[in-house]
Amino acid sequence: MQVDRLGLEDFRNYVHVAVDLAPGLNLVVGRNAQGKTNLLEAIHCLSGLGSPRSPDAALIREGCERSLLHAEVRKGERQLRVDLEIRPGRGTKALINGTPLHGTRPLSEIVVTVFFGPDELSLVKGSPDGRRRFLDDLVVKLHPTRAAQRREWERVLKQRNALLRSAPRRGSVSLGQTLDVWDEALCRTGAGLAAARLQALGRLLPHARKRYEEVAGGGDLELNYTSEWLDEYIIESALGSPAAIDESILKERLAAKLEEVRPREFERGISLVGPQRDDVLIKLISPGATGGQLEARNHASQGEQRTSALALKLAEHDLLTDALGYQPILLLDDVFSELDAVRRGWLGGAVGAMGQTLLSSAEPVSPGSIAVERTLEVSAGQVVAR
Repeated sequence: MQVDRLGLEDFRNYVHVAVDLAPGLNLVVGRNAQGKTNLLEAIHCLSGLGSPRSPDAALIREGCERSLLHAEVRKGERQLRVDLEIRPGRGTKALINGTPLHGTRPLSEIVVTVFFGPDELSLVKGSPDGRRRFLDDLVVKLHPTRAAQRREWERVLKQRNALLRSAPRRGSVSLGQTLDVWDEALCRTGAGLAAARLQALGRLLPHARKRYEEVAGGGDLELNYTSEWLDEYIIESALGSPAAIDESILKERLAAKLEEVRPREFERGISLVGPQRDDVLIKLISPGATGGQLEARNHASQGEQRTSALALKLAEHDLLTDALGYQPILLLDDVFSELDAVRRGWLGGAVGAMGQTLLSSAEPVSPGSIAVERTLEVSAGQVVAR
């Protein structure tokens, strides 16, 4: 799949611009703060998952009420026109070939992207929320219909927390009966979400190991799902055999743990166990290391953390390519500035086989180091193709 043409109106620092994109590697160059990242961000917005770095309000050019995005998308033999209108506080309206969509989630079946930028380092060193979001977005990209499952889980969790906040500390008989109803809903939706996450993580793992070894020049990367309510054996079995996950077992484990912590939940006024508190543990063995695995979040160097984050994103692209039967659009923002010459050369060669790619750089790139199909020079919100 690819975006053949992109149009922006009042998006970030762009007043009005239209850009033709090549099907392979598009190199986006220019000084800092000229709009290179904004161009990549706009394509990511076409996927229906919003901006990878900011709320909608930040996408609107100063002094304007809304932003418009227009794209001509090719997916196999299909030619599609995608239009977005972003209005902060009023949501985003989307049209496919002029037909309005109900929300933006259906766009995830039309445009699939993988974004990597400087802030993606938080995927490794940041809070668990970022890693949960990475997995949940991957689940939706693999199975767009599961976006509804995620929304249902969020609704149930919000309602259950509201009930706990309003409850007396020791509860009551009637409150307990009401909570039982929400517990059943939480276990059902939570087990479904956790199963989807485990399946996605298990499928991602072999691709991540391979990509880390390539980017780092050796070593090993290990991913594990951590949870207060799931046994290590269940997690290990699920990651080893993603297709054989038994959702009913996950539901039983969550129900048992909820019963155990209910008195503490009345005291705290919040749900204490469930997928909302789970995490992904990333461990590394660096090339040439003689010790065991180190937890990447707390013990790896910043270079190792960046390498592992890049490996995860490239692995996401590999998994989606295998699962969907076509290559997603790869968006690499300022990635060269953090890599040495050897890794730059490797990445330049790798992206040549990864379908349509937009790679931004504030530094000059040697023409012989990567096979660029089109160069886009960005300056003060204007784009010139070379």
